[in-house]
Amino acid sequence: MKQHFTKKSIIDLTFILIQTACIIGLIITNNYDYMRMSIGNLIFWLVYIILEFKLKWSIPLYIRIAVTLSIISNDVLGELINLYVSSSLFDRVQHIFGTYSLTLWSFFIIQQFVQMKFIQRKLIIILFIILSTTLGTFYEIFEFLQDELFKPVVKNQPSLLDTDLDLISDVTGGIIALIHYLSSESLRSFRLPFEQKTFANEIKR
Repeated sequence: MKQHFTKKSIIDLTFILIQTACIIGLIITNNYDYMRMSIGNLIFWLVYIILEFKLKWSIPLYIRIAVTLSIISNDVLGELINLYVSSSLFDRVQHIFGTYSLTLWSFFIIQQFVQMKFIQRKLIIILFIILSTTLGTFYEIFEFLQDELFKPVVKNQPSLLDTDLDLISDVTGGIIALIHYLSSESLRSFRLPFEQKTFANEIKR
């Protein structure tokens, strides 16, 4: 348990340092449009860390790494290095990877929120499809609101084609997440905190 806490602390600290450096870089280059999103992503993960500590949640280290990497690649590669503008392929890959990691993350968080581990295969499939499509839809709505409210120089949604390709990429990422979860013994056997308590009580009896 202590080793797990140390590893996740290292991951979080590394993420915070890289994200902070990225925000500073965006300020130096006067890229305030992207800076807002980078700050928002940092706040998102800090809030999760606090909730995880207070509510005693836990996710596999792999998913922690995948989510933080998806945020870093979005902000450092996509926004600071500007690959979103220079490479249309990067946008597709980022949507796939981002939805893949966040779908897995959401799946584990929901189980801890409802205090129930999902083991029925059909229910898992339905949940992954719903999560990936919902995440993709919310992200597109968020991009639309950013374009309307802040009027960035480079629009998040330059065309209907871009939005449609983003949604297709999101569904693809969700399908990959589903396949990975169903084929991964370590993810399926990961013991959630409320299961650990139950297991400990059974041993005491």
